[in-house]
Amino acid sequence: MIEALTGWLLNYLLHSTVMLGGVWALERAGWLKHPAWREAFWRAAFFGAVLTASVQPLTQVTRVALPELWAPVSEQGRPTDVASETTGESSATPTAAPTFTPRPTERPAAGLTVVADQAIDIGDESMHRRRELLRDGLAAMLLSWPLVALFGIGLTLLRWLALRRQVRALPVCDDAELGQAATELAGIAGVRAPTLRVSPHWASPLVAPGGQVCLPRRLMRTLDGQQRVAVLAHEIAHLRRHDLAWRLAARLVSQLGWLQPLNRLAVRRLDLLAELACDAWAAAEAGAMPLAEGLYVCARDMAAATAAAEGRRGARPMPVLASAMAAARSPLMARMDALLAGSPAAGTTPARRRLGRVLIAGGLCAVALAVPMLVIGKAPRLNVDLSGVGGAFSSAFSGMKVTRQVMISNGVERRVNYSGDLAFNADETDVVSLDDKLSIMERVDGVTRRIEIAADGKGGQVRRFWLDGDMKPIDAPAQAWITAQIELVAESAQGSGPRVERLLRLGGVEAALADIGKAPESMARRSRIEALLESGPQSDDTVSQLIALSGRMKDDFQRRTAFIALIQHRTLAPAQQRDLLSLVPTLKGDFDRREVIVALSPQLANDAAVMTAWQQAVRGFGGDFDKRTAIVALIDEDHEATPDRLRTAIAASGMIGGDFDRRTVLTAAAHRMRGDAAPYAATYVDAVGGISGDFDRRTALTALMDETQVDREVALQILRASGAMSAGFDRAELLIALAEHLPADQEVLSQYRQAARGLSTHDRGRVEAAIDHLTPT
Repeated sequence: MIEALTGWLLNYLLHSTVMLGGVWALERAGWLKHPAWREAFWRAAFFGAVLTASVQPLTQVTRVALPELWAPVSEQGRPTDVASETTGESSATPTAAPTFTPRPTERPAAGLTVVADQAIDIGDESMHRRRELLRDGLAAMLLSWPLVALFGIGLTLLRWLALRRQVRALPVCDDAELGQAATELAGIAGVRAPTLRVSPHWASPLVAPGGQVCLPRRLMRTLDGQQRVAVLAHEIAHLRRHDLAWRLAARLVSQLGWLQPLNRLAVRRLDLLAELACDAWAAAEAGAMPLAEGLYVCARDMAAATAAAEGRRGARPMPVLASAMAAARSPLMARMDALLAGSPAAGTTPARRRLGRVLIAGGLCAVALAVPMLVIGKAPRLNVDLSGVGGAFSSAFSGMKVTRQVMISNGVERRVNYSGDLAFNADETDVVSLDDKLSIMERVDGVTRRIEIAADGKGGQVRRFWLDGDMKPIDAPAQAWITAQIELVAESAQGSGPRVERLLRLGGVEAALADIGKAPESMARRSRIEALLESGPQSDDTVSQLIALSGRMKDDFQRRTAFIALIQHRTLAPAQQRDLLSLVPTLKGDFDRREVIVALSPQLANDAAVMTAWQQAVRGFGGDFDKRTAIVALIDEDHEATPDRLRTAIAASGMIGGDFDRRTVLTAAAHRMRGDAAPYAATYVDAVGGISGDFDRRTALTALMDETQVDREVALQILRASGAMSAGFDRAELLIALAEHLPADQEVLSQYRQAARGLSTHDRGRVEAAIDHLTPT
């Protein structure tokens, strides 16, 4: 069986290299400029290699035997037999070993004469041993290939089923306009109208199994009507081309031929070409400019989602098997250039394209079948010697657990190893019994101490102490160090709960707080703080002391974890919130700062001093993403967005330098206004004025119109903001969108027409036409 698998694999690697390498060379030479033909060549080469490698044994072709691959090595280091095969016939002829006549042999070598009375092997024996090891290693690799391939194929199919279930659980889109557009586009494409679903997790639209299209909730709020239709057309183009089935087939072939590095190049090429083809079809049906704008917004949201997935647990990356509009490996600029240049996806009739694809596939397969077939001789059995790991397995299954702990922090290194269970005295300052051995090593300021406590088999213990590698007697300083180390081991083995409970029984909360303050390291202090909080409700004074004790920790991770535990324990008083916020800037990393502020946001008090401390903490962030995440958390949908919170969030958007992140904050604020924008319109428009790009300005102002009731004051503020935009496409689109919400007020209409001045004749005509319904006939 291994011979057949090995032969198929080697021939597949040979065929795929010839075919994929040939297509790559044609593409590099500039002979495959048309996207449709380029996709046909790559697809034929990628899938054709599997077909030709499987069909070739059934044809009478030239075969090349590889006898030396598995040939056993004789004592002289030479193969014992040689096999050859030509044109469908094979033969194996043993070759007699060389015969030597016992006689003195002389060989001149730079004045040196070697005399021997028998044949000797002057070859390097280590070379033969390396050859045998190489042979066994190759056999092991070939045995692992089908196992890895089967595992990858199974995992791919499980992901496919999981994606199908995940998408079916999403809510159905209830937007009537999108549903009508999907039906019309599906009719043009000749496919069944897809089921539209709304996704709160993924940042890009995608086509999922079962002919379903998932549309991101945030993206659908950001894009206008024509842009949404263009995005939907792109996804329906994927259904028209059956890209989801092709993508699944490509992943399965990649798993089957995981040893072929060119497969990854082919998959990337096919993914990009599929996106270009779908862009071309969608641009023809819904317009190139709306699609380019939608693609740009998609890519921006994808970048933000990727950053969130890297810095936040629970974030969902885009599914690998879905056909996503803004795929991570889909170069944005290439697609934008193709859209704006208006390059077609195909320039011939469908019949000619089908004929051309058949000819391409047939030609590539003929080239691959012309390659000589490799034939493998009989493979040896693979002998794996596990004697070296036998001891490890026997100890692992002996029933005795082995515990190892390593801590390196702030210049302190501690290593703990013990086998079995440990029993401590009531004060947890000493070990009273153990199953095998306990070893503790600590290195501080260049000084290394180590203690080893071993059971003597008679119910007693043997203790040995080393200082900087030299065994020393256990004197008073050594005993104090041992006691402190055993306390830490007991706490890590049992948790801080028993320790805190004992202290509460003996001395109350004061004793527990004193013990937390004496903790020798941040991890122990954080663990004791959490144990005290879990023991029951704590007073305001206790919580304030715990905040101060947490702030003195040197390790950012432990400090952040302690802060979040305090926040989750109870709703902090305004004074405690100010104290905690004042400690946030002491955290070195933006991630730790952001996590604390996001956790505190739901319970922030509507207090001027608290909000000032919050703004100071947010201002300390170095990156726009962290600032944006913290500000949006302040007005998150999970808690009430009071007017003070909204005003604070809108004002805090001015701390953000990037247009995308600032616009995202403002869009979130507009959504949380619950339809009443008048109290915030002036502040909102002032914040929009800090955005440099017209597209992001228009998006933020459009969100204000879409999410709130546009009255006279709001309309005048939006018109004021439009004056800062360049006289171009974005200003015209903003005014046209505003026309749907304008009140029948002559001053507002006058300001509207004033804002339209400076536009091109075409755009000004569109803007004027948008208010025809408000102008008397």
